[in-house]
Amino acid sequence: MVRKTTAAVTENRRKRRLPPQQMDLFSQGVAAGAPNWLDLPKGAREALIGLMTRLILAHAQTTTMGAGHDH
Repeated sequence: MVRKTTAAVTENRRKRRLPPQQMDLFSQGVAAGAPNWLDLPKGAREALIGLMTRLILAHAQTTTMGAGHDH
């Protein structure tokens, strides 16, 4: 009986994973399961725009904080 080490099992799992998929936000078609942007209620669109703005600004702040420091 062959026994696999934990490292070997972990490596096999890593090899089986599919690469992450990212939705194409600028494509002409709508991704499967995603609603059309204009079909969303105005309040939902405004809330999503606000959340995305906060996310982008928070990301920009964390990436620029360490930009001038030598490591």
